[in-house]
Amino acid sequence: MYHYELDVSQLKRESSFPYPLWKVFYSKGLCLPSMSPMPKNFFEVCLRLDSKAEWCNDIVNEEPIHAPYPHAVWKLPTKYTMPRDNCARDVLAFIYAPDKLDAFRSLGMVPEASYLPFAMNAEISFLVEKFMRLVNNLYSPGVADQLDFLGFCLIKEVLLAAMNPSAHQTMEQKMKNIAIWLETHCAENPDFHAIARQHHLNYTQFYKEWSRYNSLTPFQYVIKARLATAAKLLTITDLPVAQVIETVNFSGGYAFYRKFEREYGMTPAEYRKRSQTKLES
Repeated sequence: MYHYELDVSQLKRESSFPYPLWKVFYSKGLCLPSMSPMPKNFFEVCLRLDSKAEWCNDIVNEEPIHAPYPHAVWKLPTKYTMPRDNCARDVLAFIYAPDKLDAFRSLGMVPEASYLPFAMNAEISFLVEKFMRLVNNLYSPGVADQLDFLGFCLIKEVLLAAMNPSAHQTMEQKMKNIAIWLETHCAENPDFHAIARQHHLNYTQFYKEWSRYNSLTPFQYVIKARLATAAKLLTITDLPVAQVIETVNFSGGYAFYRKFEREYGMTPAEYRKRSQTKLES
């Protein structure tokens, strides 16, 4: 369990993006204690990404809500918001100066309801992870500008996902979205249980449905995607094979060479030579 609140208002910006962040709040597994209601003078969009609880019961903008996870809440200036349960949550919140509320409203990015359930999808997952990586390089040049833009994009993506909830997706569409996410994140170590929860499935349901549409297991699918990424790197870069192996997060050189030869019928060096010869011809 951990959390932090970062004041990014004083960081140097390289551009004049009209929706700069004031603060960023993040928590993983944090239990919010009930407290006396106290209005706060800021505008906040809070993404409540996950929880062990199925439902969230809070007061938001002085009104009770009963919302499934994941969902987003829009906390308005001068209105009080108060947690009413102490279930651990994973939360990413974008906090803006109060005068930004009207600007977001003019763009149609403040819904009438205080909260919106949304379907977690590959794009939202990607943007959240990219946002968190940038936070770890907060004082690098240009990072503040990127955080401003990514926060804005995430809010927009959540609104779009709320308009197209996962309940309207077929199971085949869910599995295709998961497959795309695994391909684009193949160098990571995916948590299949978390991926299942994001699509409102338990792991057993996910594995059963995945098997209906894919001949490979999820892990085998990731390995195949890593090999394909390695083949592309061998073609378009001059990275040493050892660095390619590290880049795609393969567990050991021997396993990589053996699986690569099985997949492509030649060694990585032979594949590189043949592929680059074709590009030159």
